[in-house]
This record gives sequence, C-alpha cells and structure tokens, in this order.
Amino acid sequence: MSRAEISAIETGRLVPSVAVALRLAAAMGESVEAIFGGTPVSAPLPWAWPPDTRDDHRVWRATVGGKLLAFPVEPTAAGMIPHDGTIAGHRFEIVAPQARPERTLVIAGCDPLVGLLVQELSEHHGVRVLPLQRSSSEALDLLRRGLVQVAGVHWTDDRGHAANDEVVRAHLGTGYSLLHQLRWDAGIAVMPDRRERTASALLKANVRWVNREEGSAARHAFDRLLADGRRPKGYGHVVHDHRSVAATVSSGWAEAGFCVRPAAAEVRLGFIPLQREAYELCVSESMLDDPRVMALGATLRSRRYRQLVSDIPGCASNDTGEQRGIA
Repeated sequence: MSRAEISAIETGRLVPSVAVALRLAAAMGESVEAIFGGTPVSAPLPWAWPPDTRDDHRVWRATVGGKLLAFPVEPTAAGMIPHDGTIAGHRFEIVAPQARPERTLVIAGCDPLVGLLVQELSEHHGVRVLPLQRSSSEALDLLRRGLVQVAGVHWTDDRGHAANDEVVRAHLGTGYSLLHQLRWDAGIAVMPDRRERTASALLKANVRWVNREEGSAARHAFDRLLADGRRPKGYGHVVHDHRSVAATVSSGWAEAGFCVRPAAAEVRLGFIPLQREAYELCVSESMLDDPRVMALGATLRSRRYRQLVSDIPGCASNDTGEQRGIA
C-alpha cells in the first residue's frame, strides 16, 4: 500500500476492503475491531459550518468540491440519519467506517418529500443523501459558498409565474443548471373546521397565523398577500419548514399558515391552493458529471420516482427530470 492510501484510511477518507483490513490487522498484531471499530483518529476535519452546541459532537462527512468537510448532525426532512463519527477538539473518531464521503450528496432545500430521493438514491445507486432543511435563499447561499452540491428552490414572481431562473441568475450568475423535480400546490393550510375558502376571507376573519422565516418562498408569498396591510396575529411566530407550519396549525396554536399541500395533507388539514410552483434543484454545471449528481438525475427521470411523486396530493411529475442551463 502507498503512503497516500494509508493516510486516507487513517483520516477516514477511504474505507479499506475486507482483505486489506485483515492484512493490516495481521501486520500490526491487532484485531480488525481494535483498529477500525471506533479507534480515535487524529485528523482535524474542516467544518462546513461550526456546530450550534458544544454538547453534540456527532458529524457527517461529505466530499464537496473536492474537499472533505465535516457537517454537524442536525434534524432533516428525512428524519434521523446515522452519523459517521464524533469530533472532540481535533480528534475524529469513526463510528461508521462504511459511510463514504465521496458517495454522499448534500442537498439544501425545503422539500418535505425528500425522503423519496433519500430512499431511491440509496437503494438503486448506493448514494447517501444528507437533506438539510433550508429556505430557498439559504440553500442558494450554501451552494454559492461551495458547501453543498445541490440547492432546492421554488420561487414565483408577483403574477405567480415560476421565477427560479431569474433568482438563480441574480444570486449565482451563469454556469448553473436546474433539474426539475416536481410541481406542487402552494397555499394556506387551515384547520379542517374553518369555513373560509379564500386568503382574503381568512384575513378578514382575524385568525391566528404561523409564519416562515425571511428568505423563504412561503414568507415572500405571505408578505405579497399582505402588501401594505397590517400584520395579523401570529405574524411574528416563525418556523423553518413546511412541515412545521402544518404541525403548528394542526396543534391548534395557529389557524392558518403558508406551506405546500403535501405537508398539509400529511396531517389531514384543510388547504386553500393559491398557485402551482416548480420545485427545482440547482447544481453547478461543473458537477453535472459527478457520479452522485448523475445518479440524482437518473432517479428523477425514473418511472418509479415519477409515479411516487404523482401519487402525492397536490403534486405533479410531468416535467420531472428535465434539465436546463442558466444562460
């Protein structure tokens, strides 16, 4: 073995084959478990961003733009994803040597259906997805900084027309492509017993709302609806994803909130559709030949994924998998 190979194993960038692991253990007079089963490795990994807490040392690893980065573990739209190891100071301890950073795809976005991609990419392509929950603006910022490979966006203009191309061009410039994932109904989740069937009727009824964070497409739609009018009850109560909006309404704390229909349907809420939005995945054109991005495109174009999407209330997959560049 070369020094580079040994260094890559020591730092967790390479998982050795069973044969190599056995031969290394024999040469060192140790068991495979003693060498690879959680042995601390002195390897300062650069953080994608600092962790929010000092108490949770769990991290994921992913290779983004040719750099191996450590990502603090956080809640995802697909639930809890096992961590690769822990970092304390400058020491990284591997707990999942089978996790492969070079086969990990980091997607930032607000898609509540991303669990479908997680499952399909893992099962059919051996690609692990880390689906980070971020607004469209935050996702584009992470992509611009080279901290994720994919950013999910769903922008519309004041007429309700798709504006993803314009927003991506304004934030990132050219040299990027959009992969169409799906179309969904965006609107207002309401308690099932509400009689109002329009946004204006809800505002007149003086109901309590739940809001999304600044920079999110949902917040933009809400502010556009309010225009220069007064801020309703609950405007200052902010959550950070579509599911949280639906959960807040379902709990009874709020009576209405902007989200997408799949999130509202999941918890059996009423829904007032306002517009159909295109949710698309932005990726640098320099990454289009990356095996993980190629697997993503193949998944989007697959008949199985398109069928899964079309079966969900308020979703359509007619254009799923189509790709276009940002000129």
